[in-house]
Amino acid sequence: MYPLFESLCVQEGQLLHPDWHRFRFEKTFLNYYGKAPTFDLLECPNIPPKFSKGRVKLKILYNEKKRKLDFQHYQKQDIQTLRLIHTQALDYTYKYTQREKLEALFAQREDCDDVLIVLKGNITDSSYANVVFFDGEDWYTPQYPLLKGTCRARLLAQSIIKEIPILVNDLKKFQGLKLINALRDMDQPMIPINQLRY
Repeated sequence: MYPLFESLCVQEGQLLHPDWHRFRFEKTFLNYYGKAPTFDLLECPNIPPKFSKGRVKLKILYNEKKRKLDFQHYQKQDIQTLRLIHTQALDYTYKYTQREKLEALFAQREDCDDVLIVLKGNITDSSYANVVFFDGEDWYTPQYPLLKGTCRARLLAQSIIKEIPILVNDLKKFQGLKLINALRDMDQPMIPINQLRY
């Protein structure tokens, strides 16, 4: 049983932004297990030859004592429309392997490609990515995400995006949005704000 995991991007055989993943792993491990990890999550992963070209998703599942590596060729999802789904209770502070509640919300997307989760009135994340909004000048990310992603943390540290509370009524201030995670950075087309479904 592996209750937690990290998803990393492997580009042309190289791990991208490993320090951000290591930092989150160590923090998560300490909070979840109450002690520092006894192993390095990213220690010398042997990348199979067939996964050494192109963009690959490396999912590392782990528990208190060991890890399990899973490589998959990455197929970027084409997200064009998102449906706002409201919930009053959802905890995804860490990257849990058990995602039933997130999957139940995703199942409510109807004819949309993904969902934008609204927790107690606050815009949070999509079903699998953090979100950033563009107001014509700057990019903003919700102050209260479900999960503090590594790409989000890196972009905040680089002052590429800013963190503010975003409520449903604030969405009309923005022109568009992007979904970001370890495998989806800022170099992608913007989704127009009118592609949100209420």
